[in-house]
Amino acid sequence: MQQFSVGAGGMLLTPFLQKLEAQERGTYRTPKRVVFVLFGNGFPEFGSVPTGVSLEVQETQQIPLDQHELPFDIEPFKPYKDRLAILHGLRGGRVMPYHGGGFGALSGLFNGAGTERFTKVAGESIDAAIARKLPGIFPILNLGIDPGSASTQAHYCSSAWGPGRPIASQCRPELAYQSLFGSIGATKNDFASRRNLLDLMSGDIKKLEANLTGIEREQLDHHIAALEALSKRESNLSNKFEAGTLAESAPQLPSPFPVTWKDTVTAQFDIAASALAVGLTNVVTITSELCAIRGKYSGISDVTTHQLGHDDPDKELNLQGFKVLALTRRHMAERTAALLEKLKSTPEDSGTMLDNTLVVFMSDSAETQHSAANNWPFVLLGNLGGRIRTNQLVLYPMREHRLGDQRPGEVMKGFGGKGLSSNPTINTLYNTLLHAVGDPRPHFNLIGADRENPALAGPLKELLVA
Repeated sequence: MQQFSVGAGGMLLTPFLQKLEAQERGTYRTPKRVVFVLFGNGFPEFGSVPTGVSLEVQETQQIPLDQHELPFDIEPFKPYKDRLAILHGLRGGRVMPYHGGGFGALSGLFNGAGTERFTKVAGESIDAAIARKLPGIFPILNLGIDPGSASTQAHYCSSAWGPGRPIASQCRPELAYQSLFGSIGATKNDFASRRNLLDLMSGDIKKLEANLTGIEREQLDHHIAALEALSKRESNLSNKFEAGTLAESAPQLPSPFPVTWKDTVTAQFDIAASALAVGLTNVVTITSELCAIRGKYSGISDVTTHQLGHDDPDKELNLQGFKVLALTRRHMAERTAALLEKLKSTPEDSGTMLDNTLVVFMSDSAETQHSAANNWPFVLLGNLGGRIRTNQLVLYPMREHRLGDQRPGEVMKGFGGKGLSSNPTINTLYNTLLHAVGDPRPHFNLIGADRENPALAGPLKELLVA
């Protein structure tokens, strides 16, 4: 394999070739992958706690999920219940996620009390820290969805290599595709040029196939299948472009496609799944509202995201805002489940790619829009090759309290859990993830007196397999 050279499409075959070469040298290690899926407006307990489970507990509990039904919001994860861990009772620590946690959601650091938290970068985020340990051709793939504007190309919102070093989220699927899978012309049918991706690679593929037999040939087939899935999407879009059905306002190019929040979420997940499947990256972050409250969940509701977070009704859907938000979280869960299925269907070593992957499914604003981060729910899917304990609901000590909005005159709605001040914080969870990928730090982003508190350091013994 070391003598094999590739041409114009070579970058897309590089991960496969690197694996074959490492196998020949005896240095190959099964890669680990981590995906962060963030959404706004909170992750309320009724959307993440199995039916019939009380959140009021005096001591930490680990409850098997086998006999419990998942709520509507995360029901798409039912086929993966044995790979599922749900956490409640973690606190935000120094992060104030009111109206969105900004950069603090993935760093566990205080970035300011006002709009500063959406612009100030106080330190390294957990996805960037993991990307340093799990390097890929693209160290990290950061994909965003802007409900406020379909034309937003890139936005700094969630991730950073360190203080003052933010990582841009690519908000346009066609531009994310360009950076990952090839150049796109600015004055021609973009979708048609992307449709021809596999034509560009055909010569390289034939040369490589001639040198492979048995399991190696099968692995290549799955590698190419991941690229074909995207090629099929681009072919369909190309046909629509040529028929004129996409050209609405721009004289030379179609309007940005897809346009709605719902369709953009779907497209970004498709790109993420293919990038992981072909080995272009090992770390992906998808932020569906750019860690803030903005715009509308177009394709689902025309009521603003802020109004829905206050439970204002969508009269067209005849649903209260909280139920509309459940639909948006369900869509995120469905696309996450589709990504998991893609990885599960891709062989890797003696199992599948899913066996070595972890997805962190969370809100950037803890449990509600106006959160004080007394309970920051997380859903973990996958075990990173056996490093994470799954099939469990982990409840840290909590007392029940009423949930809801705090606007004058409004009725408080529902019940939730309030974690005790002695509970671990999200920093503790993030340090647990670092231990799981082979970077056992003393702590993750603890400052001041927090560094002297062993309960905040981690790792979480309920989660990490020693």
